[in-house]
Amino acid sequence: MFAAENRAFLNRVFTEHSPHDLALAREISDRHLRDLGFLFPTLPTHFRLDRTTLDELHSTTARLVSAHRKVMRHVCSSLSTAELAATFRIPEAMAGHIHWQWMTEGTALARADIIPTESGYAFCELNTFSGVGGGECQHSARLHAELLGLPAAGASPFLDLARHYLTQCTRLGLDRLVILDSVRHSRRGYGRDQPLVDFLRIMAPDLDVVYCNETSYRAQWLRAPHARRILVHRLITFADTDDDGAFLKAVDDSGATVSCMFEAELGMHRKWFSLLCDPDLHHLLDPEEVETLRRHVPMTFDLAPDILDDVLASRGDYVFKHSYTYGGDGVLIGAEHSAPALRARFVADGVETWTCQRMVEASTLELPVADGPSAEEAGHRKTAEFDFVLGVYAYGDRTNGALVRGSADSKVVNASRGAISWAFAD
Repeated sequence: MFAAENRAFLNRVFTEHSPHDLALAREISDRHLRDLGFLFPTLPTHFRLDRTTLDELHSTTARLVSAHRKVMRHVCSSLSTAELAATFRIPEAMAGHIHWQWMTEGTALARADIIPTESGYAFCELNTFSGVGGGECQHSARLHAELLGLPAAGASPFLDLARHYLTQCTRLGLDRLVILDSVRHSRRGYGRDQPLVDFLRIMAPDLDVVYCNETSYRAQWLRAPHARRILVHRLITFADTDDDGAFLKAVDDSGATVSCMFEAELGMHRKWFSLLCDPDLHHLLDPEEVETLRRHVPMTFDLAPDILDDVLASRGDYVFKHSYTYGGDGVLIGAEHSAPALRARFVADGVETWTCQRMVEASTLELPVADGPSAEEAGHRKTAEFDFVLGVYAYGDRTNGALVRGSADSKVVNASRGAISWAFAD
């Protein structure tokens, strides 16, 4: 298990290396992320997972992605676009920018979020957005490991993403790849995917690779024949646009090949986990996928007015998640809020826009959080208990990870409420 394995590993790291070397390794890994535009802090160490466990997390992610794709295909083939818009309460502006065909084909890009517990691993979310973050942490954590003289096996997720896009560019005859960010998104500190730029330029020197945002995207790229030669890797989320997605729609309408439109946001809707947990849909899945859901996905269901009182009475058993939010927004731990406060929030947003997921306790590790004269005089470093969430990427048929996010201050663990690193194969 993640915590048990890393307790022994961290004991070696913090006893066999001097405070100066540990501080230097962390400073350089922090600086590396900042240079990539990724503004969240690093954890004080990298981590380990044994190869068998890591392989199992990768294969479980692949099965979850497959199950998710099958359920989406069924639901989206069974309902009209108007019925889908009503069922998922899709904002009108976003609905106009969805490639509905994609919903029946499934996603080629995803990241599973995984809670390590003392008894196993619980898969709590699946992010289907092309620009889902965190891959930069593999690069900074590798620096941390190398500076301490420790092994760091495994390739960058950006290498897998570069391979995926180069295959598409070759198949479609494209010679320009644009990594498209937005001013608002970059200000949130999620990085600019610079490692993807670097890999693409090394692997395909004849491919024109450009990073830009909505203010620097060249006007001629919106016109033929330029547009038809472009593949766009989207970092813009619907929530990070100032124009309800109009600029991205113009890019898509120009004839450029866009990694995904806002069907990716629909694919990340929390309701899909409710549907994955619905036994009436398990006939769509193969036995291994059903067993994956049973073992690894906490029971998830939609909140509704007729069950609201019962759910609030047992709120400590649940995590509540709101529709389309990401980055930890719209996630409420039931035990941390009063029943009246939760009721007010649910009613204000619309009760049916929330899902309930069975709360699982993350396994914790004690990590140093600060050094100081008093700590040195006492002969110990100040520490705190951290909760963790892991991340495994799925790009086409390739899986990669694990991203590590940890927080000592919140059980809703993500980069914006904690710090990040990477777990390498042992």
